[in-house]
Amino acid sequence: MSSTLPTQIDLTDDLVGALPQAPMSQVIISFAESLIALPNFGELEALYQQDKIVAILQQVLQYFETHQDTTEIPSQLGEFIFQKTVELEIYVTESVEARAINLDARGKDYATNILSYASELPEAVLDLLPALPLGELVICHAVVVSQAAEQGKTIEQHLTHLLVHGMLHLLGFDHELGQAEQDEMEAIEIAVLDKLSVANPYE
Repeated sequence: MSSTLPTQIDLTDDLVGALPQAPMSQVIISFAESLIALPNFGELEALYQQDKIVAILQQVLQYFETHQDTTEIPSQLGEFIFQKTVELEIYVTESVEARAINLDARGKDYATNILSYASELPEAVLDLLPALPLGELVICHAVVVSQAAEQGKTIEQHLTHLLVHGMLHLLGFDHELGQAEQDEMEAIEIAVLDKLSVANPYE
C-alpha cells in the first residue's frame, strides 16, 4: 500500500526510547502534497509528531506485554511482537484522496477517518526480517477534525483514540466480527487510552 501512496515528508529519526519491557518501535509519517501546500500546514503537522505517535504505539505494545496471560494478539504478528523492533507507517491525506482510497479498498464512496492496512507478510518472511512491519494507517485529517468537533473533543484526543483503534486493527483485532470481539477491542482501547490520559471515548 505504502509504495503507491505519495511520500512527501519522512520524519523518521533514531529510535525513541521504549517503555519498560516494551519492544522498540519506529514510525514513519508522510503527508499528501495538498496538505503540505496549506498555509496552516505547520499546525497540522504538529498533531502528527513522531514522538507522540511512538508513545501511543509503545503504550499499545506495553498493554500486550503486561497482559500476555489473558489477551492474545489475533494475527501472526503476535509471535514476533516482543522480539523485534516494530515499524509503523502513517499517511495523512485530505478528503478527496481519502474518499478514493476508501472506495478502492472497501467499496464505500466517502472519506473515512482512518484505514488500516496490515502488512500480511507470510510468517516465514516475518521470521527473517530484522524488524516487524506492523502495516500502514491512512488518516483523513479533515474527517478527524470534524468528528472531534461533533464529539466535543480536542483533535489530539480524537486522533489518539483513532490511532489506538487503527493499531489494534493492524494486530488483527476486528470489532465487526461480533459483539465479543467488539467488547474486547473497546476494553483494550479504553485501558490504553487511560494510560495516555484520554477519557473513555465510548461514554
